[in-house]
Amino acid sequence: MLNSTRSELLDDIVKKIQNIIILLVILTSCLGFSQIETDSSSFQKIKILQKMGPTKEAIYDLIGKELPEFDLLNINGQKVNSNLLKGKPTLINFWFDSCAPCIEEIPILNEIKSNLKDVNFIAITFQDKNQVSEFLEQKEFNFTHLIGAEDYLNSFGLFGYPKTLLLDKNLVVLGIEKMIPKDPSDKKKNTENFKNRIINVLTELKQP
Repeated sequence: MLNSTRSELLDDIVKKIQNIIILLVILTSCLGFSQIETDSSSFQKIKILQKMGPTKEAIYDLIGKELPEFDLLNINGQKVNSNLLKGKPTLINFWFDSCAPCIEEIPILNEIKSNLKDVNFIAITFQDKNQVSEFLEQKEFNFTHLIGAEDYLNSFGLFGYPKTLLLDKNLVVLGIEKMIPKDPSDKKKNTENFKNRIINVLTELKQP
């Protein structure tokens, strides 16, 4: 009985530590870092915890499934239902205006959009009309913007921003791109790989 109680307590502690690690990764991604700086001892502890149980963000469970339906407002106050997107490949970007990696990839997303026709390009944020409109006055982001989506985004659990979802014509999620890796020595290569992966997938999805 005592051993069983101890085992349950240990399991609970491990789960809490795993959740803290995930939260730290998410927070650092929003601040523009691609990894947590650790000494060798801390790194080994993280590797052990990873082996003890899954730590991936739950949003990746969407891959291979149809995107949960949404009914969100655009910046003009009009409702947009996700079913209206069916019939074309779709790119959906989850972002917000104080997320450094989100802002960094916007010019690349604009470039992708300019190179592809007959594709839906959607940006979804938890922020309100005033925040998004103010941002768009300062920076070009040529997507259809859906706002005030806090409840919808929360339904996917904790995840790091940005996330870019690639969906087929039936809104089945085929891939999810995270932030561009922060490696100064390979920045150009990483950016090109990010862009080309997305363009190649969407181009293939456009085929009859």
